[in-house]
Amino acid sequence: MKGFEILTLKLKNITPTIIGGYKATTFSPSLNIAERFRVPELKGIWRWWFRALVAGALWDARGDVNEDEVREKVRVVLGSTNAPSKFVLQAYPRKEGGCKLLEEKAAIPPRLKLLMLSKEKPREVYYYEAGDLEYELKLLRQPRMDLKKDELMAGVGSLLMALIFQGVGAITRRGFGAWGIQLNEESIGEGYREELREYIDIIKELNKVEEEEDAEKLIKRFIQLVNGCFSDLTKVRREDKKTNGIPPFYLVSTNPRFFRLIIKNVSAASPMHLLLKIGKAVMKATWKKKCLHMDPKTPDGRLHTWILGLPRGQKEKGHGYVVKPDGFELGRHPSAISLHPLKEISGRNGKWMCIVYGFLSKWSESIFHVSPSGTKRVEEILLQTPNGVFNFNIEAVFNTAFDMVVECLTKK
Repeated sequence: MKGFEILTLKLKNITPTIIGGYKATTFSPSLNIAERFRVPELKGIWRWWFRALVAGALWDARGDVNEDEVREKVRVVLGSTNAPSKFVLQAYPRKEGGCKLLEEKAAIPPRLKLLMLSKEKPREVYYYEAGDLEYELKLLRQPRMDLKKDELMAGVGSLLMALIFQGVGAITRRGFGAWGIQLNEESIGEGYREELREYIDIIKELNKVEEEEDAEKLIKRFIQLVNGCFSDLTKVRREDKKTNGIPPFYLVSTNPRFFRLIIKNVSAASPMHLLLKIGKAVMKATWKKKCLHMDPKTPDGRLHTWILGLPRGQKEKGHGYVVKPDGFELGRHPSAISLHPLKEISGRNGKWMCIVYGFLSKWSESIFHVSPSGTKRVEEILLQTPNGVFNFNIEAVFNTAFDMVVECLTKK
């Protein structure tokens, strides 16, 4: 497709990666084959971020958002089952190492321990080590389709955002499958260099930056740039309308109240050790020990960890968070807060930069907390914070969880 190239990115996984079909199994012993990185998965992640950015632009302009309008904007640029995308995405392997069997006795993140649990025998978990996967990712424009400048800028910006903020495979909200990204002028298609200049410069600066404050400024500058491109795409006039409400779902707003972000340096001896730290930072036991100075075994239902995603309960023991107490239905909901490795800092052995980001929004389902003392809606439960106990408020729940995750990630 010569003449249609927009850009080529070089990708390398910088943290352990678990890839694997609908069962999330990286390796099939019966077939003796390993799953590889697939473009459709990245397209799905790209589409999610494109949607979140469209919704953010509409929310920032009007203080509300219509899902049908969001879907239509996504359809026009990234296509649908009835219409092609204006972009073509292709991946070419430069390195694909063999996947490895995770050792049971190794110091591993909590989520991996859950993956290995089985009533009969421990489940075998295979993964790719950091550096085992390298690809050239090519973005092209669809032949015979008109690609406008606002569509180009929004498409490229959202793709870069998907790659920077989210990895590939399983457990990406807890740092697995993170990408290192390389982009330079020579890899930009003819006629696109000036239009994509700011994107090129930001990616190059991110690869060089060594201080967390400088990295955070760069990331926020990048978000402002991408948000501006989506404002151009949606063509919605900003009404400067103040809203006391919160978004109906996750979206990327320029208002830090609704899309919160911070970058922190984290010491870790290896990529897996970094993921272990990330995994512990979202555990209730760690919050009790590091933030509240409590015995981790002391029961306390006032720590609202449901904000970190569902399922979060144990049916056999009959406790935890559920969406339907009758039948103990655990439900599913993605975490409002994600932790994502940005890079290992060159020349500073064992030092990493991590992005902690979160979305404040409504939750579509009622959530209940079940314990030996009874069943309550989470709205009826007081909120325990390091500064005391308060009445329930979803914004306070979100901000308390965000602050405690950051403290647990960075505190020794």
